[in-house]
Amino acid sequence: MFTKSSESLFMRHPKKSFGFIVHEVARLLRRDFNQRAVNLGLSQAQWRALAYLSHHEGIRQVTLAEYLEIQPISLGRQLDYLQENGLIERRPDPTDRRAIQLYLTPAAEPVLERLWEHAAETQKAALNGIPENEHDALLTLLQRVKLNLLSNDVI
Repeated sequence: MFTKSSESLFMRHPKKSFGFIVHEVARLLRRDFNQRAVNLGLSQAQWRALAYLSHHEGIRQVTLAEYLEIQPISLGRQLDYLQENGLIERRPDPTDRRAIQLYLTPAAEPVLERLWEHAAETQKAALNGIPENEHDALLTLLQRVKLNLLSNDVI
């Protein structure tokens, strides 16, 4: 357990601040992945949308924007590009004529396969030197942190 004085020290020093380190790790993961995925011709926002859709087909466009934490208008432009390139299709929601649902097309499968390969390469680089038996523990701890923050979400 941290004492009041040690908590203060950790919060004031970037190299010892949990939030700062997590932010830097996330930035470096994105940078590494983006460098690997540059040949796919997709922006970060586009590949994030594709990756999310691969696990949530039929999601409404507005809900996807919420999950990706971007404005619906920004997502709309990303989806326009993906649709123009034959990777997704928009369909009317049968239960709400105002809503649009999103689906992957068969052309998205090879692109997603490449994305997951790049993700695996990035993860391997990030976890290099960390014993394999500690990988699951790291993921478990990060999931717990995420759940803690979600349970405190006031929005």
